Amino acid sequence: MRGSLRTRWVALLAVGASLLLPVASARADVVDPATAPNIRTLTYNVCGAHAPCQSDRDLASWTRAIKQEIDAWQTDVVMLQELCIGQWTSLRGALTGYRGVWASTVASASRCAKWDAGGDTRFGLGIFIQASTTDRVDRFAAQLDVPDDEEPRGVLCARGPVQGRTTLACTTHLAQYIPPDNGSGQVVALLDRWSAGLPVILGADLNEVPRSAAQASVLTGVPGTGRFAEVDENDRDHFDQACLVAGATACRSGEPTVVINGVEKKFDDIFVTADDFHTVRGDAIEPDLSDHKLLRGAAYAETRSPSGVPGDLTNDGRPDLVAVQNEGNLRLYSGLGAGQLGSSREIGTGGWTNALVAHRGDWTGDDREDLLVRLDDQLWVYPNTGSGDLGNRIAMRGRPTGWAGATAIAADDMDGDGHPDLIVRDASGLWLYRGDPAAPPGLVSTAPVRIGGAEWAQFDPLAPGDATGDGSADLWARDRADGTLWLYPNTGNGSLGTPRPAADRRWPVADSPLVGSLGDITGDGYPDLWATTNAGTDSSLLFHPGTADGLGDPVNVGTGGWQWILRLN
Repeated sequence: MRGSLRTRWVALLAVGASLLLPVASARADVVDPATAPNIRTLTYNVCGAHAPCQSDRDLASWTRAIKQEIDAWQTDVVMLQELCIGQWTSLRGALTGYRGVWASTVASASRCAKWDAGGDTRFGLGIFIQASTTDRVDRFAAQLDVPDDEEPRGVLCARGPVQGRTTLACTTHLAQYIPPDNGSGQVVALLDRWSAGLPVILGADLNEVPRSAAQASVLTGVPGTGRFAEVDENDRDHFDQACLVAGATACRSGEPTVVINGVEKKFDDIFVTADDFHTVRGDAIEPDLSDHKLLRGAAYAETRSPSGVPGDLTNDGRPDLVAVQNEGNLRLYSGLGAGQLGSSREIGTGGWTNALVAHRGDWTGDDREDLLVRLDDQLWVYPNTGSGDLGNRIAMRGRPTGWAGATAIAADDMDGDGHPDLIVRDASGLWLYRGDPAAPPGLVSTAPVRIGGAEWAQFDPLAPGDATGDGSADLWARDRADGTLWLYPNTGNGSLGTPRPAADRRWPVADSPLVGSLGDITGDGYPDLWATTNAGTDSSLLFHPGTADGLGDPVNVGTGGWQWILRLN
């Protein structure tokens, strides 16, 4: 539904087009189902409810035509805009092997009645991901902030497997009446929160040409997503003159997808996070079902480079939180900075109820933060695949079993050799097991060193990193009874010095059932602390920023539901 929007700016587009220099022909990218990169996507503004461009086909014929395009491209992710609920429902029934999500942006659009015999006229966005009935597919949706009396706009995402890799696939239809960038900045902020560090695919009708603020906001991205690439950015047949003269290999241009007053424009895009995909390809085709062309996209999967930031599992440069949930699942909360967390996603399903979990350091030698897990009597390392998803577990070399007595674990480089070590609490005290850099992931064969006595039975060990500024990894200990947070300085070789209070305030277990630290989250040089509240059925997560004097006032970063978390790290 475009209303009067199009009439307000088509003249400006036509004038701008007349100023463009002619572009010399060059070699086009090859986008063919037989040879294209294996991750296939398509985005299409289907114009389901706008009179001038609504398809004259009946529902069955329209569905067959769309399905034919999806099948021909061997599509992994389908992203549709200006879609009526009747069209989405019909496609859902026709697409075997796909899971669909829907979001209504307009409660009722009269011309949607064409597609639903029951009179359901909802209008909005739809996504289909190639996935089995047993695959988990999560839905995220939000309405954007738009000026009063303007048509609502929204964004819809589906989180699920794309070629075996958990990915956030999204779609949106923006408008020029949303300042300053058609709403694309709002969209990217939502993707950052929802993606939890995952790869992102965005199929969008930006209602704007490539060299615009709308596209710039997406291409730039935010720290959590990183930069985006657009699938048609390397199609030299459509490079503008500036890119051709510069000899560029990528250009903010692309094949036109819509005609406005006789002028071809590219309004439709498929963006992918550049850290997660490579060798992008794009191609616009004409199914003749709308006033837009359908845009095909293709890319190969890329593995993110390690960030080197302690606690960062998603390699976006920000520490992440891992939590054991009472139903036996392991959750990852991607860090957003300043202690804020994105939406959770499950990285382990079932069997985690009694797990002790720690993550701080690279145990496998690939420079990525790994997960250290004690399950019953065994100790495992779960390699990080680059986006927070876990690889096949590896038994800890040197001592894979004999851990049933452990009641808490933590990890950090306590002896300063550049390799993480294991800190274990049991009934007799606190023990340091030195990591073996010669046989990763492993522990040295020498006996562990006792670094704390029986008093540690009432303490929760935390690994905040360097809390004293001397370059060595220190320990915090939360007294579960009176709530004192003790700082145990590292003497330099892994042994602990005389403790002193780390902060003026206290966190007794009766008020703060769980505490956790990944060190300096905010980047100011002081370690920070997370703590849950004991509020019965509405427990929250608080973030205490570190200060020169200890820990500052709490900020609520997770409202409700934290009573179901058994452990966090």
